[in-house]
Amino acid sequence: MKTKSLFSLTIALLALAGCSENEITEQNPDANKAIGFNTYTAAQARGAENGLPDVKTSGFGVMAYQTNGTYNPTGAKSEFMNNQKVTWNSGGSVWEYTPSKFWPSGANDKVSFFAYAPYAGSNGITLTSADASGNPKVNFELQSNQKGMIDLVVSDPMDGSSGTTDMTSASGTVNFKFLHPLTRIAMEAKTGTDISANTDTKVFVTAVSLIHTSKLNSKGTLDMKDLTWASNTSDYLASPYVLTTAQVDGILNLTAADFAGYTTSSIDISSAGTTATSLFPANEYLFLLPVNNATGTSAAGDVKVKIEYEIVNKTGAAAHTSSLVEKTVDLPAGVLKKGTAYKFTFTVGLNAISFDVTSVEGWGTVSDQPVTVP
Repeated sequence: MKTKSLFSLTIALLALAGCSENEITEQNPDANKAIGFNTYTAAQARGAENGLPDVKTSGFGVMAYQTNGTYNPTGAKSEFMNNQKVTWNSGGSVWEYTPSKFWPSGANDKVSFFAYAPYAGSNGITLTSADASGNPKVNFELQSNQKGMIDLVVSDPMDGSSGTTDMTSASGTVNFKFLHPLTRIAMEAKTGTDISANTDTKVFVTAVSLIHTSKLNSKGTLDMKDLTWASNTSDYLASPYVLTTAQVDGILNLTAADFAGYTTSSIDISSAGTTATSLFPANEYLFLLPVNNATGTSAAGDVKVKIEYEIVNKTGAAAHTSSLVEKTVDLPAGVLKKGTAYKFTFTVGLNAISFDVTSVEGWGTVSDQPVTVP
């Protein structure tokens, strides 16, 4: 028998997770209510944000624990669900899982649920079940394939309007509200002067790298109850961390140029005038583990961006001269926070780049943060 629940879509964010130890014997379905799941989200998955279509494809996972009384992170708890996969039935427009689970009937029995998405597979996601000394955890490793990076989402078990801890049969359907625990990056560039009408000069971005010293982690462990990342002082991304070409599973939208014999794999940022050109394919982003959870970088320059570009001047039908420029700029303090989206905009001039950071708190309203590059 499969348990079904209607899926409703509202603003929030998706996810799912796994469970603990001693398996609970299922209750008599004639005497107890089956447990149904519901989700509401504005999320999206992989190189594009983890959203409803991807989650419906991948499914989400649930960890659940039965307690005698209130759930306590360091208290006794029995495993009720261990990475239970929940899938979308498009024909019936319902979320399903099997085998069915039923609410326990003891007077003081409670069940606490935790969830994440996309469902664990060959995507850098593994789970650690809760025990008497701690909460369930998601272990996450960034993918080397930048184009296929996972936008991990997890449920908020302590949400004021739809919490999923200490539930009983009277609670009804388990409603998961999902949040983004990573940080999301978009990049774009433009010229400071409009040269779109200039048929003899173009500017091409050829490379972008992130530079840091023990700031950007490659692996992390997220507590599924308090939604914080544990400190990790051993696993870091390489520095420089090179953004590779989207043509080979990377994120940088490099294509072969065709301008007066200049054919370097690059991104033309001059044809759009002073309108910024995305350096990534449409609706794709770089997802990173956050720095210091909700605090972000401690100081300007903790993380830097190096951008390389060429100013190409046409000298004949198939001839040109070019000038290669490399600039390294500091990201400001307080960026790369958990659950925050950033858009880095490079403005290329003759001798320097000005740098703007646009941050979106909780994938929400945008605010600009100018960064001056001398």
